[in-house]
Amino acid sequence: MKIPFRKIPDSPERKGFVEEQINEAMARGDFQNLKEKGQPLQLRGDLSKADEMRQKLRRDASYGLPWEEVRREIETMTRRAENELRRAVEFRAAGFASSKSDKAKIEADFREHLKRVEEAIGAVNSLVLKHNLLLPSQLPHLYRVRLQMDALVERVAPELGTLIRRKP
Repeated sequence: MKIPFRKIPDSPERKGFVEEQINEAMARGDFQNLKEKGQPLQLRGDLSKADEMRQKLRRDASYGLPWEEVRREIETMTRRAENELRRAVEFRAAGFASSKSDKAKIEADFREHLKRVEEAIGAVNSLVLKHNLLLPSQLPHLYRVRLQMDALVERVAPELGTLIRRKP
Protein backbone atom coordinates (compact mmCIF):
# COMPACT_ATOMS: atom_id res chain seq x y z
CA MET A 1 0.00 0.00 0.00
CA LYS A 2 1.37 3.40 -0.95
CA ILE A 3 1.22 6.01 1.80
CA PRO A 4 0.24 9.46 0.57
CA PHE A 5 3.01 12.05 0.74
CA ARG A 6 2.45 15.05 2.96
CA LYS A 7 4.83 17.87 3.67
CA ILE A 8 5.80 18.10 7.34
CA PRO A 9 4.43 21.37 8.67
CA ASP A 10 6.59 24.07 10.21
CA SER A 11 7.17 24.22 13.93
CA PRO A 12 4.03 26.12 15.11
CA GLU A 13 1.76 23.98 12.92
CA ARG A 14 3.46 20.73 13.96
CA LYS A 15 1.48 20.37 17.16
CA GLY A 16 -0.67 17.29 16.86
CA PHE A 17 0.91 16.26 13.55
CA VAL A 18 2.27 12.95 14.90
CA GLU A 19 -1.06 12.04 16.48
CA GLU A 20 -2.81 12.86 13.23
CA GLN A 21 -0.41 10.59 11.31
CA ILE A 22 -0.98 7.75 13.78
CA ASN A 23 -4.77 8.13 13.56
CA GLU A 24 -4.65 8.07 9.76
CA ALA A 25 -2.45 4.95 9.81
CA MET A 26 -4.89 3.25 12.18
CA ALA A 27 -7.80 4.17 9.90
CA ARG A 28 -5.95 2.64 6.92
CA GLY A 29 -5.31 -0.53 8.96
CA ASP A 30 -1.51 -0.24 8.91
CA PHE A 31 -1.26 -1.67 12.43
CA GLN A 32 -3.42 -4.74 11.80
CA ASN A 33 -0.67 -7.17 10.74
CA LEU A 34 2.15 -6.24 13.08
CA LYS A 35 4.54 -8.95 14.21
CA GLU A 36 3.76 -10.10 17.77
CA LYS A 37 0.49 -8.14 17.86
CA GLY A 38 -1.28 -8.69 21.17
CA GLN A 39 1.88 -9.95 22.86
CA PRO A 40 3.25 -8.20 25.95
CA LEU A 41 6.28 -5.99 25.36
CA GLN A 42 9.61 -7.54 26.36
CA LEU A 43 11.10 -4.72 28.40
CA ARG A 44 14.45 -5.89 29.72
CA GLY A 45 17.11 -3.83 31.38
CA ASP A 46 17.32 -0.13 32.03
CA LEU A 47 16.27 1.47 28.75
CA SER A 48 17.19 4.93 29.99
CA LYS A 49 20.79 4.18 29.02
CA ALA A 50 21.56 4.82 25.35
CA ASP A 51 23.66 1.66 24.86
CA GLU A 52 21.00 -0.64 26.27
CA MET A 53 18.29 1.05 24.21
CA ARG A 54 20.40 0.65 21.07
CA GLN A 55 20.98 -3.05 21.81
CA LYS A 56 17.28 -3.63 22.46
CA LEU A 57 16.27 -1.93 19.22
CA ARG A 58 18.81 -3.99 17.25
CA ARG A 59 17.72 -7.21 18.96
CA ASP A 60 14.02 -6.48 18.36
CA ALA A 61 14.70 -5.71 14.70
CA SER A 62 16.76 -8.93 14.38
CA TYR A 63 19.74 -6.85 13.33
CA GLY A 64 23.17 -7.48 14.70
CA LEU A 65 26.45 -5.76 14.22
CA PRO A 66 28.59 -7.53 11.61
CA TRP A 67 31.23 -8.69 14.09
CA GLU A 68 28.53 -9.98 16.47
CA GLU A 69 27.11 -12.16 13.69
CA VAL A 70 30.59 -13.50 12.90
CA ARG A 71 31.25 -14.09 16.62
CA ARG A 72 28.10 -16.23 16.87
CA GLU A 73 29.20 -18.16 13.79
CA ILE A 74 32.64 -18.70 15.37
CA GLU A 75 31.05 -20.05 18.55
CA THR A 76 28.78 -22.40 16.58
CA MET A 77 31.61 -23.75 14.45
CA THR A 78 33.87 -24.16 17.50
CA ARG A 79 31.18 -26.23 19.23
CA ARG A 80 30.87 -28.37 16.09
CA ALA A 81 34.63 -28.96 16.03
CA GLU A 82 34.57 -29.88 19.74
CA ASN A 83 31.69 -32.30 19.16
CA GLU A 84 33.48 -33.89 16.18
CA LEU A 85 36.61 -34.39 18.30
CA ARG A 86 34.57 -35.72 21.22
CA ARG A 87 32.82 -38.26 18.95
CA ALA A 88 36.15 -39.35 17.48
CA VAL A 89 37.67 -39.86 20.93
CA GLU A 90 34.63 -41.79 22.18
CA PHE A 91 34.52 -43.96 19.04
CA ARG A 92 38.24 -44.72 19.37
CA ALA A 93 37.92 -45.61 23.06
CA ALA A 94 34.93 -47.88 22.40
CA GLY A 95 36.74 -49.56 19.52
CA PHE A 96 39.86 -50.24 21.55
CA ALA A 97 37.73 -51.57 24.42
CA SER A 98 36.23 -54.20 22.11
CA SER A 99 38.32 -57.34 21.61
CA LYS A 100 36.81 -58.04 18.17
CA SER A 101 37.61 -54.69 16.55
CA ASP A 102 40.33 -54.00 14.00
CA LYS A 103 42.67 -51.63 15.86
CA ALA A 104 44.38 -50.41 12.67
CA LYS A 105 41.01 -49.50 11.08
CA ILE A 106 39.90 -47.71 14.23
CA GLU A 107 43.14 -45.74 14.35
CA ALA A 108 42.83 -44.84 10.64
CA ASP A 109 39.23 -43.66 11.18
CA PHE A 110 40.38 -41.67 14.20
CA ARG A 111 43.09 -39.93 12.13
CA GLU A 112 40.49 -39.15 9.44
CA HIS A 113 38.25 -37.53 12.08
CA LEU A 114 41.22 -35.51 13.29
CA LYS A 115 41.77 -34.20 9.75
CA ARG A 116 38.13 -33.07 9.67
CA VAL A 117 38.57 -31.36 13.03
CA GLU A 118 41.67 -29.57 11.72
CA GLU A 119 39.70 -28.43 8.64
CA ALA A 120 36.97 -27.11 10.95
CA ILE A 121 39.62 -25.29 13.00
CA GLY A 122 40.91 -23.71 9.77
CA ALA A 123 37.38 -22.50 8.96
CA VAL A 124 37.00 -21.12 12.49
CA ASN A 125 40.32 -19.31 12.20
CA SER A 126 39.23 -17.73 8.90
CA LEU A 127 36.16 -16.40 10.70
CA VAL A 128 38.34 -15.18 13.58
CA LEU A 129 40.37 -13.15 11.09
CA LYS A 130 37.17 -11.76 9.56
CA HIS A 131 35.82 -10.93 13.02
CA ASN A 132 38.98 -9.10 14.03
CA LEU A 133 38.99 -7.11 10.79
CA LEU A 134 35.35 -6.10 11.18
CA LEU A 135 35.82 -5.09 14.81
CA PRO A 136 36.30 -1.34 15.33
CA SER A 137 39.71 -0.38 16.69
CA GLN A 138 38.01 1.13 19.76
CA LEU A 139 37.07 -2.38 20.91
CA PRO A 140 40.40 -4.23 21.17
CA HIS A 141 39.19 -6.21 24.18
CA LEU A 142 36.80 -8.07 21.85
CA TYR A 143 39.52 -9.39 19.52
CA ARG A 144 39.45 -13.18 19.19
CA VAL A 145 42.45 -15.49 19.36
CA ARG A 146 42.91 -18.17 16.72
CA LEU A 147 41.81 -21.65 17.72
CA GLN A 148 44.59 -24.22 18.11
CA MET A 149 44.23 -28.01 17.98
CA ASP A 150 46.15 -28.40 21.26
CA ALA A 151 43.78 -26.05 23.09
CA LEU A 152 40.76 -27.87 21.70
CA VAL A 153 42.17 -31.23 22.79
CA GLU A 154 42.87 -29.88 26.29
CA ARG A 155 39.22 -28.81 26.59
CA VAL A 156 37.66 -31.94 25.11
CA ALA A 157 39.99 -34.84 25.93
CA PRO A 158 43.01 -33.80 28.02
CA GLU A 159 44.00 -37.45 28.55
CA LEU A 160 44.77 -37.73 24.82
CA GLY A 161 46.90 -34.59 24.60
CA THR A 162 50.17 -36.34 23.81
CA LEU A 163 48.55 -38.68 21.29
CA ILE A 164 46.80 -36.01 19.27
CA ARG A 165 49.41 -33.24 19.32
CA ARG A 166 50.67 -32.53 15.87
CA LYS A 167 54.26 -33.13 14.99
CA PRO A 168 56.20 -29.89 14.25
